[in-house]
Amino acid sequence: MKHLISALAITMLFLGVQADAITRESAAQAKPFEVKVLVLNFDPIIPSEGGRRLHEVCNWNDPRKLAEGFISDVKKSSHGLVNYKIVEWKDIDTFHTKIDGFTYTPEHYMQCWRTGKGWHQPDTADYLKTFKDYNVLSRIDSGEIDEVWFMGAPYFGYDESAMAGPGAFYINGQVYDKVPTKRAFVIMGFNYERGVAEMVHDLGHRTEATMARIYGGWRVEELNTNWARFAANAWQSGGHAGVGTCHVPANGEGHYDYANPRKVESDADDWLNYPKLTGKKTLVSCENWGGPDYQRNYLNWFFYRLPHAPGWNKDGRLNNWWEYIYHFNDYDERGRVKK
Repeated sequence: MKHLISALAITMLFLGVQADAITRESAAQAKPFEVKVLVLNFDPIIPSEGGRRLHEVCNWNDPRKLAEGFISDVKKSSHGLVNYKIVEWKDIDTFHTKIDGFTYTPEHYMQCWRTGKGWHQPDTADYLKTFKDYNVLSRIDSGEIDEVWFMGAPYFGYDESAMAGPGAFYINGQVYDKVPTKRAFVIMGFNYERGVAEMVHDLGHRTEATMARIYGGWRVEELNTNWARFAANAWQSGGHAGVGTCHVPANGEGHYDYANPRKVESDADDWLNYPKLTGKKTLVSCENWGGPDYQRNYLNWFFYRLPHAPGWNKDGRLNNWWEYIYHFNDYDERGRVKK
């Protein structure tokens, strides 16, 4: 009997190790994947302006065209790995409720916008109420959706990116870790007064926060991890230039310095070879990504160089960092497959 129990234990241990190995192998394949999205487009109707929607009244961007541009940019810059699919687009005729229960009327909001004053505080939108109003939690749990996008306007109170659910962590916004879903999920907050560049910018900060967590922290002047070396820029990283950060390109001399013609030696293009880096450097300036929308083009250039190869690195992390940005439920805080 003892021998039978021992044999059974050994078999179970073997199967457990084997299952974990299969999980690691699957995680390391770097295959294209789909991200299913619910879009809640808060684009209120303004009765005093002929019943037109807010974005039309203020001559702002068409939210649908913004979403199309963002989806296209992310697919291209991820080498086809990230494929957003909008499962439902819901146009909402009213303003987003704030955390204290306040909701703008069309007249009040337009008065504030035209005078530049009188905005309500606290500004933060009530995310928890929104989850309830639009059945977000059950749709996350059923697998119908993976991510939620809030589309709104100035002073709607959105974080650029937030996370909710068990194990939620900071990605440049609030952390709603008490939300009772079976898995964590991301809420992106987009502003249709702005452009696609700012949407990709939001993803940039989400990426920085995610990778800083995976590598146990991040100081741009300390080149002690692969992420830190990737994000290095000559201005902040002791003269060493990698690809850059969301705010500062490899050659930048300040924040948002996307159109700087200064040329610096950078190993940015070498990151396309990751993990087989050669150390080769080339001259980099704003002409590498080009204009006229230097911010959008830089951020897509940045993301195109984000490691996306199959396999595990010798530092214990995946060679495909897109996995961590989107499949965060599958990994612990150091990038290892969860048991």
